[in-house]
Amino acid sequence: MDNEVDQPKTAEDLTVEQSEVTANGSPSLNISDGKHKLRFGLLAALASGSLLIFGRSLLDNSIGKPTPLIFPEKIELAQTQLKISQTKPTEPIVDNKDFFGKPRFMTGRRYEYLVDNLPTNIDFRYAVGTDGDLYTLIKELTDTKIEEEDLRLKAVRKDPIGYRAIFDYQGRLYLAACVNPRGISTVTKEQFDDNASSQTLDQDVLVGWLLGQKDLRDRRCLFTLISTPLPSNSDRQERSEKLEKFWISWYEWWKPRFPQP
Repeated sequence: MDNEVDQPKTAEDLTVEQSEVTANGSPSLNISDGKHKLRFGLLAALASGSLLIFGRSLLDNSIGKPTPLIFPEKIELAQTQLKISQTKPTEPIVDNKDFFGKPRFMTGRRYEYLVDNLPTNIDFRYAVGTDGDLYTLIKELTDTKIEEEDLRLKAVRKDPIGYRAIFDYQGRLYLAACVNPRGISTVTKEQFDDNASSQTLDQDVLVGWLLGQKDLRDRRCLFTLISTPLPSNSDRQERSEKLEKFWISWYEWWKPRFPQP
């Protein structure tokens, strides 16, 4: 009787055996299946969102256009620890200057108040398609001068509202901040980007994006620059505290009234 010598198995033999094992009902391990399913799910979601947006754009000619902000002529703010009264109707702010980093769309109004008998002005702008950099807006759109690094150092976070910067220039005390449609207020581009990114996984945002109703990262800002006189003999700390309290009242009025995308 001849002795049979085992021959090395070829790649073809191994493939046949694996097919036989799978056919017999044994599980076939494929570590890439999960990755393929995840990729397919993401692609399906992206395709669905794109088709929905395209479909809505055919039916709704307002797609891609910013929602206008209606600036009220008079805003009654809460009298929390301060006596606040509006002294004049609003004045439109028209920004015709073109500069690098200018938002895609921007309108503005000027408000004037008495805060504990201190005259207080607000330059208020609605910016769409912005990077949230208040330094650029202050530098290009106002006569107020401040160094970028100085503004960064003065950007202080106070929850639950967020960041604001208080500084003085030529006898006036200023507070600058951006009211965001989602999340907290910001001052710098980095804060604006971090805030926008942190909101993208919210369920309402994801559903709105899939329906073509919202952007994943909402790049809008209510740019606020509040100022009040700061005479040399005045108490800067006291006026800073009043300015910040006024800012809180202003923020709390506008935050829930931010226009829909």
